[in-house]
Amino acid sequence: MSSPIALITGGSSGIGLAVSEKLLDRGYQVYSVSRNPARGTKNRYFSPLELDLCNIEKVGSFCDSFLEEYGVPDLLINNAGSGAFYEWSTFPDEEIISQINLLFTSAIVICRKFAPRMQVENKGIILNLSSLATLYPLPYMPLYNAGKSALSSFTESMVLEHTNYPKFIDFRMGDVRTNFNQVASMQSPQTHSPKMMRAWQVIEWQLDKSPTPKVAAVQILKAIDRNRHGRFYGGGFFHRHILPLVRRLLATSMLCFFLKAYYQLTK
Repeated sequence: MSSPIALITGGSSGIGLAVSEKLLDRGYQVYSVSRNPARGTKNRYFSPLELDLCNIEKVGSFCDSFLEEYGVPDLLINNAGSGAFYEWSTFPDEEIISQINLLFTSAIVICRKFAPRMQVENKGIILNLSSLATLYPLPYMPLYNAGKSALSSFTESMVLEHTNYPKFIDFRMGDVRTNFNQVASMQSPQTHSPKMMRAWQVIEWQLDKSPTPKVAAVQILKAIDRNRHGRFYGGGFFHRHILPLVRRLLATSMLCFFLKAYYQLTK
């Protein structure tokens, strides 16, 4: 029997790489999509593929070529993402487009290409990696919050349309100790207001205290193993179990009050 095929965006580092390694252990042929395909793991079943997910035209043609060469994947994970930390008045136009394309548009184009074929072949799981930021937005990262929220909403819409296959999973990940902050696009630190500096310090602190990508990968694989549509939460215990419950009980005004206090935006 041939190996099952997994296609993962952003599979060359962080959570994507950790998931790729777990899937390789399970006998998958893993195709990792990233702008830096030279990175990743050395395994003959790991195939790094180069693609700029911000270039939507190339995303569509890539999917067509993938289907022609490798066939319909058994597992698709839209994992790629990055942040942009700016005051809204200075948020660069090019970063707005880049964030929307990377966090949302590329994922839905990929789903548009692969989901119908999975449906015809009556197989497949599509896991869209969202974020706890859909419930608790990060300050000065409005496009990240919006992109992940849009991806969650899209995934839940797909569940309505697909009774059987592909299975759609909205996985809302909490903080994970990756290089997310180091590679985020950012307004020059010299121009940070005191509020921005305090907020960034909190964001850095909470990332340092978060679980490793290997822990996140185990959580993702558990969700995949259930082989059903659904919404799942990942990260530390507090992020997975407590914060989603608290959000259901919090009024919007109380949420804003809590977040402003937590990120020290009220001083």
